[in-house]
Formats: sequence, structure tokens, C-alpha cells
Amino acid sequence: MNDYPWTYDNDLFGGPDFWGLLSKKWKMCAKGKMQSPINIKPASILFDPRLSDIKIDQISATAEMINIGQMPRLRVIYDTHSFAVNITGGPLRPYKYRLQRMDFHYSNDDMTGSEHAINSKNFPMEIQLITYNTDLYSNFTTALTLPRGIAAVSIIVLVDKHTNEELSKITESIEKVPFRKKRITLHELKIWKLFPALMDYVTYEGSMTSPGCYETVTWIILNHPIYITRTNLNKWRKLQRTIAEEKEPQYVAPNFRPLQHSYGRLIRTNIISKNASIECKRRITVSRYRSNLERT
Repeated sequence: MNDYPWTYDNDLFGGPDFWGLLSKKWKMCAKGKMQSPINIKPASILFDPRLSDIKIDQISATAEMINIGQMPRLRVIYDTHSFAVNITGGPLRPYKYRLQRMDFHYSNDDMTGSEHAINSKNFPMEIQLITYNTDLYSNFTTALTLPRGIAAVSIIVLVDKHTNEELSKITESIEKVPFRKKRITLHELKIWKLFPALMDYVTYEGSMTSPGCYETVTWIILNHPIYITRTNLNKWRKLQRTIAEEKEPQYVAPNFRPLQHSYGRLIRTNIISKNASIECKRRITVSRYRSNLERT
């Protein structure tokens, strides 16, 4: 993917506005009509009664946290003795998607950081679980560029007095990867514990949010957030995108792609308002989606 040292800084040649010019393989970054992330307007979300719950395997995993310069990335390690962590259900049916990695997006303030926005509001952090379709494709690289290849589950993170237990474990590793190319192995990760207790969601068809912006992604954005303390969030903000310390630190944050045009894409949900019956027409104002993520 690193044909050119791309960045999230639009003041540099290599920032999001230039991604589509850096490589022919990245042309969708500039020309695509199904790009991500997008702003989700609750009033225009459509309720789809066919959307079932999503499920993640409750299997402990080994993973490697890597500072790739553009972001911290947690890559799941599979070997002949390990079981795959799969995500199924909802818009992914009838396929099974294997967890490949987790990308972490955040900023240097609490008002921005997430890639997706709800009613034009961003959040301090967004964790993206990137998975690929193992029923159709033999590996992640192949799935990345082909239809129904990728599914991404987005978990919004808000600042609070306590940190999600599993996120706290991952945060501990961050201090060991302060510079680009630094890495550390994590064992016995219980990734399912990152998920909120309630798994309502919205879903739409979009793209990868980094080069080459392939439009092969089914996005699932969970309705309920998890939490992190400001002290722990500040540990992520200390990561630098240089090989070693420099006189003027170059921080990874902010590392989110600007919002992309939705071009009228269908955004569906399995959330139904308390007062609505299942016989309601598909268009429902999803006020609970707005309130759950904007309550703090």
C-alpha cells in the first residue's frame, strides 16, 4: 500500500486531497462515488427489518501493535494452531468475515478524531475492525479489491471516567511503540470485549478510508460507544510518525480522513424506535441513534 509516503496532513503533498494523484491504483480516492467516511444523518436512515444482529467470535487472539507512521495498527496473528476471529450476521449474511486488523483514529482534541460523523458531529476516537470475506476469497489482499470483499466494524469511543477494560490493555502497549516501525506483540486479547453491551448499528456500502480507497467495504457503525479516560487517550496522542525523536515532534494525530460525499447512498439500520411497530414503512426517524452517541 505504501507506493508513496501518504499522510493525513493536507498541507503536504501526500495528504488526503492528493491520494488519488499518487498512484494509478489509488484513483478511487479522487474519482470514487462510494467513498468513506461519511456524515450520517439520523433523519434519513432507513429501518430494515431484515437486518439481524452481528456476532463476533469469543476467541482470544494474539496480535501485533505496530506504529505504521500514519496510525497505530493492531494486526491479528494467525498460525496453524490458532482459531480465526470471525464476524457474521447483519448485512454480512450469508458470509463469514475474518478479522485482519484494527485501525485507530483520533485527534489532538476531543472535538475531532473519529472518521465518521453523526449529524455532523465527530467524536474523540474511532476503532475500526477490518475484516475480509473468507467464503469468497483466500486472503485479505485479494478481497481488498473485489466485491463483498471487506467489512469494517466501527466502534465510537467517548471520553469518560473509566476506560473499557480491553481498550485499557491495548492502551498499555501504545507506550512501547512511540515511533514509526516500532511494534509489540499482545497475547490473549479478548477483542469481543471491546464491543458495547448493545449491538444496534447502522450500515452502508463504502470504501477503505486510506489509500487505495477501494469501494469494496460494508460498513457497520455501532450505535453505542465505549469509553476511555482522557489520561489514556493522551497516551495515544503521544505517538510520533518519525523513526526516532526529532527536535520538533511530528505526531500521528490527527489521523482521520475528511468526510466524503454520500451521493445519496442508502444507510440502513436495525434500530427501531420504541413506539414504532414492525409494520411501519421502512423510513423511520432514528432518534435513539443520535442520542446514544451524543449524550456526553
